[in-house]
Amino acid sequence: MPRGDQKQRVMQKRALDEPGYYAFASVVGAQRHFNVQTARLLASYGLDPLSVLDGMGRPAPPDLPSDEIMEWIIEESGCAMTMLRAFVEVGGDELPDVTPWGVISRGLCSTTEASLRRWGDVNHFTPGLLRRYCRSDGTPLDVQAMNLTEGAGVHVTEQDIWSFILAHQKGQHTYRPQTYGHRLAAAFHHVTGFRLTFEYAAQLLQLINAKNTAPLDEAPF
Repeated sequence: MPRGDQKQRVMQKRALDEPGYYAFASVVGAQRHFNVQTARLLASYGLDPLSVLDGMGRPAPPDLPSDEIMEWIIEESGCAMTMLRAFVEVGGDELPDVTPWGVISRGLCSTTEASLRRWGDVNHFTPGLLRRYCRSDGTPLDVQAMNLTEGAGVHVTEQDIWSFILAHQKGQHTYRPQTYGHRLAAAFHHVTGFRLTFEYAAQLLQLINAKNTAPLDEAPF
């Protein structure tokens, strides 16, 4: 990415003016310099960060079926490297969410208040919900359910759509995918404070593997 494009992207993402961007860049640069110095300090003790990380992330899971072990990694392990390895194994968070709610989040369009009254619960109607999801020329929920099912190959019901609307009253953009990849990335962020990407995770594991298999004089660090 050209430097100018990256600068604009950071400014837009963080709502910074130009002086604010340079102040932010200065903090990031200082942090990177600190990280390099710390890595060198660890190296002086014979501690290679890749070797340290390679030794992490192997807590013994309970004796559970594979799906429940994945739930345990996400909810109970608290181990960033275990999450990272599982994240790579499931293909990261770049794979589409093919759950009914994932399909709905991508394909839902405006419906009518009459259709919501038919399939939903009027006790949960609010002005905001009706404003965001209803139009006079909207598509009834039963028609949308049929179209989404045919288009995605995943069975979507009218009740699925109503449940989704009820859970996302501020708009479908507030939905966060619930694939294992997305949930692992969220759990990793909670533990480490930074966003996990497939590129970073795969590269880190590749470097660890290369260091473990290469002759000492050919190790990457």
